[in-house]
Amino acid sequence: MKKKVLALAVLAVTGASAQTTITFDDLTIPADTFYNGSDLAGEFVSGGLTFTNDYNDQFDYWSGWSYSNMTDVVTQGAENQYSAFPGSGGDGSDNYAVNYSGYLHLGVPRLLESVQITNTTWTALSMQNGDQFGKVFGSPNNANGDPDGTNGEDYFRLLIIGCDADTNAIDTVTFYLADYRFANNDDDYIVDTWETVDLSELGEVTYLNFKLESSDVSFGYINTPGYFALDNLKFGTVGLTEHTIPAFQLYPNPANDHITIDGQAGSVRIYNATGSLIWNGASDGLLTLSTDNWNAGCYFVELTNATGVTRSTLIKR
Repeated sequence: MKKKVLALAVLAVTGASAQTTITFDDLTIPADTFYNGSDLAGEFVSGGLTFTNDYNDQFDYWSGWSYSNMTDVVTQGAENQYSAFPGSGGDGSDNYAVNYSGYLHLGVPRLLESVQITNTTWTALSMQNGDQFGKVFGSPNNANGDPDGTNGEDYFRLLIIGCDADTNAIDTVTFYLADYRFANNDDDYIVDTWETVDLSELGEVTYLNFKLESSDVSFGYINTPGYFALDNLKFGTVGLTEHTIPAFQLYPNPANDHITIDGQAGSVRIYNATGSLIWNGASDGLLTLSTDNWNAGCYFVELTNATGVTRSTLIKR
């Protein structure tokens, strides 16, 4: 299977950084099922990152992020929104994420390394076979059978946009989920395997935005189903060395009305799930804070001292 990744440059970064890989294998669901936020939690957490979603229980509609271990590679249509076209997660794992109009907040600035991306089954089969709205890729005609001006030179691509803490775009990596623009039609492809995309050129980013573009467009909107699957997101943390063995403990965790940070002395910063700094101060090695006024959800606790920076995730009930 041929693929095409556009890359402008690789950014050299100084300083040490421990690597984290988000695999979604820390999430538990029954075999061949998915989670799409139907419990109205609005989010799920994997590997310390929060993935938000929005579910409408009146219309059984969702957007943002879901996670899945669906293996259906033959059913075309909206009833099969949650299957990755390779039939498994990245590197043959079970779980993976599915994106439908979702961004990702990384909590604190990160140095991204790579991610695995592939098509969902619905999207791939729509491009391969056409459907009520989407054309057959490589055809000069749209789904209605009328010439669409593409001459069959179709594409479906994902823009991965790295942004700073103020959501200003820093740089973009482009990955083609399908490309039918080659002079030799034998080179045309729809991605049907997990492909590793280099993200190192994005540099230090706090948000990732995702934008899908297709050659099949009507009235300014793409006709290709706007989904992709993601797995094995690899990143490090900017600046000082991040310890594998934590320099502090958090308890109780989950917390109700207070938390205690027990460990090495240093400066402490606490961020909420949207990346806003909610507490900043110093610890002499044992620090207790009230959480009465904190909203329920996920928080990131960061301890910095002469030996480096250590981070941990806190859940507030």
